[in-house]
Formats: sequence, C-alpha cells, structure tokens
Amino acid sequence: MDQAILHIAQLSSIDAVLMHVQATGHRFGVLRQSYHFTPLFHSPVSADTIIYADGYSPDWQALYHNKDFRLHDPIPGRTLAKGTMLSWADAIAMGAETPEQQEYFDAMERHGLKYGTGLPLFGPSNRTAYASFDFGRPMTSEDELTAIKIRAVAQTAHLRICEIFDRDLNFPPLSEREQEVMKWIARGKSNTDIGTIIGISPETVRTYTKRIYEKLEASDRVGATIKALKLGIVTF
Repeated sequence: MDQAILHIAQLSSIDAVLMHVQATGHRFGVLRQSYHFTPLFHSPVSADTIIYADGYSPDWQALYHNKDFRLHDPIPGRTLAKGTMLSWADAIAMGAETPEQQEYFDAMERHGLKYGTGLPLFGPSNRTAYASFDFGRPMTSEDELTAIKIRAVAQTAHLRICEIFDRDLNFPPLSEREQEVMKWIARGKSNTDIGTIIGISPETVRTYTKRIYEKLEASDRVGATIKALKLGIVTF
C-alpha cells in the first residue's frame, strides 16, 4: 500500500490518478468504486459534480448520470456530514426524508447496490469530495484493514487531484499585494479601511481592485469575492 500511495505523488494528470486508484482498488478486491469531484459551494450530487465510476452496470450509470435522479441521493451528503466511513446500509437506515429519496433507495435495491461504503475526502480550501467502494458482498472483520487502506489511497489521490486541478486553472495569478487586498475585500472592508490596514492610500487600493476585477473577470466586489473563494485564493 505504501508504494501505491507514494506513486500518486508522481502522477501528473487527473486521469492517471483515477486509473491508478482504480487498479489499486481491483487489487484490494473492490468490485465497484466511484469518486465525486465537487466544485466549491456545490453538493456532491449537484449537476456540476464530476463523477468517475468503475464497475457499475451500464443501466445504473445511465440512471445515475440523470441529474434529476442523482439529486435525490442522500448518501454522499450523509457521509460527509458524519466525517468518516459510512456504509450504504447505515445511510439507508437513517431513513428517507422525501418520497424521491425512497425511490432512490428502491432503485439501489433493484440494481443490487447494498454492500458499499462511502468515504468523505477532504482537501485544501474546503474542497471536499465523496468516494465509495463496494466488495459486492457484506464486509467481514478481515475487510476492515483493507477498508482503511482504501481510504488512505483515496484521500491521498484526492489531495493530488486538487493539486493538479489548481495547477491547471487558467487564470492570471494575483500578486501578493493583490491577494492581500482581495482578502480584505472578501471581508467586506472599504477601500479606506483596506488602505489603513495595509498602509497604502485608498487610491492605490482602487488601482489594485481594478486589476483584481480584470484578472478574475469580475465587475464588482461580490463577483470578485465569489470567484476568489471558488478558486481558493481566499478562505474564511
């Protein structure tokens, strides 16, 4: 397992990381696995979530990629809320909060999806993700160590994917001073306040703000703040 984790740091593309995790999962005896890469401020089942899945039937994949159907999957959200591994059975046992969630659980049963486990994954700038694995059978006590290894590989892979994603973002980088100004804009400070805090004139703050708007392709403070948060330039 140590070699599997160390190898992830050497991979330079998201596809390569995903293929490595898939191969590692197969060696661990995983029948099905998935990874949900979620944009900031979105749920792990949102229409904008990028989902990689392996081992699921074509019928289930077609059904799950229906965004209206996927929206009612409560398992990723419940797994992230718990903050640790959560079996699908335990997530389902929490009950359906809506008729649509019950329909989702019924569809899982029809497709034989009942033994899997969800994994919460955590990355920089609050970039969380959801992953799952399924041996296709009830887990035994002997599987517990394997599950821990799977989680370690998945977490390392998620961190690497975040690094690659940030590296590949195509936007002009903010200078150190622009980042500082952006930080205080995001905290609601006026140009006068920002100038006082960092020791420059309000006119200079306005110049930096104009540059920030141009680089982030924003037209006002709210737009710039949202873009900066999504890109991880500032955090709260």
